[in-house]
Amino acid sequence: MKWLLGICAAAALGWFAYWFVGASALERSLTAWFEDRRAEGWQVEWTELEVRGFPNRFDTVLTEPALADPGTGIAWEAPFFQLLALSYQPNKVIAVFPNTQTISTPLGRSQLDSSKMQASLHLGASARLPLQSAIFVADAPELSSGIGRTRAQTLRLAMRATEGAPQTYDIGVEVLSFALPVAIKRRLDPGELLPAALETLRLDAVVRFDRDWDLDAIETRRPQPREITLNEARAAWGPLGLRAVGALEIDDRGRASGELTIKASNWRDILQVAERSGLVPSAFLPLLERGLEALAGLSGPETSLDIPLTLRDGQMRLGFLSLGQAPRFVLR
Repeated sequence: MKWLLGICAAAALGWFAYWFVGASALERSLTAWFEDRRAEGWQVEWTELEVRGFPNRFDTVLTEPALADPGTGIAWEAPFFQLLALSYQPNKVIAVFPNTQTISTPLGRSQLDSSKMQASLHLGASARLPLQSAIFVADAPELSSGIGRTRAQTLRLAMRATEGAPQTYDIGVEVLSFALPVAIKRRLDPGELLPAALETLRLDAVVRFDRDWDLDAIETRRPQPREITLNEARAAWGPLGLRAVGALEIDDRGRASGELTIKASNWRDILQVAERSGLVPSAFLPLLERGLEALAGLSGPETSLDIPLTLRDGQMRLGFLSLGQAPRFVLR
């Protein structure tokens, strides 16, 4: 009996030592990482950094964090931030965000509110912590800025390393009940014929980047997309529907080459929304509308479009219509 008690006591002391050493190492590593960012010119502030959770958890609590990256002009601050992990699975982490956060960009300062915001991360075991999978969920997110309030019922984002494909990730995004700021909604829909919110925004894609997503993505530069397989991008706003599928290759300047198939329901109304948003110049609208009318007659019902969007050499073409310069795919 004594030998059994001795084994239990030794195991308990060993686990205590493991937790204490692990918690201390985690706290030192995080502090050193923040100090390294400060040395690179970042603004890094916090009032307290503490690791809790003995005996089975490593729960890191950061109080009043404030981070600002001078390279991107993006800053973030919050009353707290938590990273929660089981002590025997420290590479599987849950990130807990507060209900109110402040985000600053070169475009201005915004407040981000939510009823709940969390992310779960599965990281690789190597020193650079390569991302294996991530799921981000925000309930009732609301972004308040100088242009008004942008709201959604739910925002979900999922990303996982594609099996057997280096530097490639399956990416999914879903936004439910997405409401634009009132002023923008009135400009896009002056007759108030559309619902107050877009019912659905969805993205399902496989993206190959030029490097893995790991700590270097924060410390040095963001991985840049090189190939995009778009399984589906879809938006639904009342009677308006837009869907795209296809594949693109991206060069080292962010220029895309490839073809997407665009399917649009009630395309004339979508075109009016695009013109009011500034995406389509008013002077170009009549020409574009006549061209799309001809294409709609070839592809089925006159209210629907099913046509290719071709991107090549930095230019875009919708069917036989030239749309001018294409956007560049560059992550800052």
